[in-house]
Amino acid sequence: MNGFPVLTLALALAAGVLPVPLGAQDGATPPTADVVRVRDVGPGTSGRILRGALAKPHVVIWGDPANHVALRRDTSYAVTVIVIGGSATVGSRVAGDVIVVGGDLFLHPGAQIDGRVVAIGGGIMNSTLAIVRGQRLEFRDNTFSVTRTGRDVALDYVDLGTTKYPVFTLPSIYGVRLPTYERVSGLSLPFGPLVSLDTGRYEFEPIITYRSDLGEIDPSLEARASAGRRLDIVLRGARATLTNDAWIHSNLINSLRVLVLGRDSRNYYRADRADLRATRRWETETMQVAPFVAALTERAWSVGPETLTVSAPYSITGRRSEQGMVRPNPPIRRGRISSGLVGARAHWEQHLVVIGISAQLEQPFQAPDDANFTQGTLDGDVSFPAFLNHTFEFHMHTVLTGGDDAPPQRFAYLGGSGTLPTLDLLEMGGDQLFYVDNRYIIPLPLTLPLVGSPSVALRYAAGSAGVGSLPRFVQNIGVRGSLSVLHAEYMVDPKSHDTNFSIGVSLSR
Repeated sequence: MNGFPVLTLALALAAGVLPVPLGAQDGATPPTADVVRVRDVGPGTSGRILRGALAKPHVVIWGDPANHVALRRDTSYAVTVIVIGGSATVGSRVAGDVIVVGGDLFLHPGAQIDGRVVAIGGGIMNSTLAIVRGQRLEFRDNTFSVTRTGRDVALDYVDLGTTKYPVFTLPSIYGVRLPTYERVSGLSLPFGPLVSLDTGRYEFEPIITYRSDLGEIDPSLEARASAGRRLDIVLRGARATLTNDAWIHSNLINSLRVLVLGRDSRNYYRADRADLRATRRWETETMQVAPFVAALTERAWSVGPETLTVSAPYSITGRRSEQGMVRPNPPIRRGRISSGLVGARAHWEQHLVVIGISAQLEQPFQAPDDANFTQGTLDGDVSFPAFLNHTFEFHMHTVLTGGDDAPPQRFAYLGGSGTLPTLDLLEMGGDQLFYVDNRYIIPLPLTLPLVGSPSVALRYAAGSAGVGSLPRFVQNIGVRGSLSVLHAEYMVDPKSHDTNFSIGVSLSR
C-alpha cells in the first residue's frame, strides 16, 4: 500500500491545516494559542455565545477527551472559564460563565457560578447543591472543530445532526418518564417509547399514563417534525388531567408538597385534547424569539375531589384537611372548546441582565353556551444586578379576557404558597388575573461547605383575580432567607395584618 497519502494526512493534521471536531480528538496534545476565535458561528445561538465569551475577559482551558478537566472547590476564577476539547467537572467559584465545548459539564456540590453554564456538544449534569445564577444551556447537536495555524486557533461550527439515531428507544428509565403526584390522580406514571426517523427529524412518542387514584390509563401521542434548527411542527393528542396553575410551582416542587404536606397549588379538570403547533425561532448572540401559531380542540369535564369528599390519595400530613388533599376542585362547564392561538416566547440576556417573556392569545370559535371570548396570557421575568452584589428580580403573571366571561376551564387562581401566602390556597380566581412578585436579593458574606452562600431577600407581592373584572388587590410584604434549596419566609398583609410564616424548598421558580 502506498504510504504517501497517509503520511501527507498526518503531516497536515500535525500542522493544524485540517480541522478536528472536538470530542473526536484522540488525546492529541492540546494547542496553545495567543488568540482563540470563532471563525464560523453556524446557525443558532451556541456559536454566538462562544464568540461573545471569547471577546470578554476569560480563561481558556484545553481539555482531554480521555480525562475530565477539574475545576476544584478550592479554586476560584474572577472571569469566564472556557473549556475546549473535553468534559469538565465544576466545583469552583466562578465570577462569570462556565462554557464547555466538545464535552459534558458536571456540576458538583459547592459550585457557585455567577453567570451561565453552557455545554456545547454535550450535556449538563446538574447538582441541587450547586448554585448557578444564570441559565443552564445545552447544545447537544453541534460542536466546534479546532484549526490551528501557528499559535492562533480558529473554531468552526460542526453539525452533529448526522449522528445516527436509533429508531426505537426507551428514554428515561426503560421508558418510564418522570412521575407526578397530585390530589386528583394520585401518582401519574407515564410510560412509552421514542420512535425516531430520518436521523431524528421526525419523532413519535406514544405514551400511556397510569393514574393511581383515578384508576385510569390515559393514552397520548406526540409527533414532532423539524425543518432544520429553527422550525418545529408538533401534533399532540391526549386524555389528560389539566390545570391552568402550573406557573405557580414546578411539577417536582408541587408533587413534593402534595406528598409531604398535602398542599396542592393547582386546580384541575379532565379533558380529551388535541393541538397542532408550528414554532419558528430567530436567534442572535443575546436574544432568542420563538413565535408560534396553533389550533386546539378539547372536550372537558369536571373532576373531584368534590365537597364532602373524604377519600383522597395518600399524603404524610393534610390528607383529611379541607385545604389539603380533599380540597374541592371548582366545577367547570362541560363541553368543547375549539380555538386558534398565536403567541411567542422571547429571551434576552446581556451583562447579567436577563429578560424572559411568554405571551399567548386564544380566540375560540366554539365554546360551551356559545361563549364568545378572547383570552390573553402573559408571563414576564426580569433579573438584573443592583447595588454592590445584590440582585433584583421581577415576576409577573397576567390573564386578561375580553368579550363574554370565559368558561371555568379557562380560570386561573391566586393564593397560598408561591403567590400570596396570607390568603388561603387558591382563594381568588377567575378569567381576569394580575400578579406581580418583586425580590431584592442580598447574598451574605459567608460561604458554607456543600451548601454555598446564604442570602436574604426583601419581597413584595401583589395580585387580584376575579370573573369579568379584578376585585381589590391584595399586597404582601416580607423577608425570605435562603440557603441552597431551602428557604424560610415571613410575609404580612399591611392592610389586614394577616401574617404567614413558611419553610420550604425552591429548585426554581
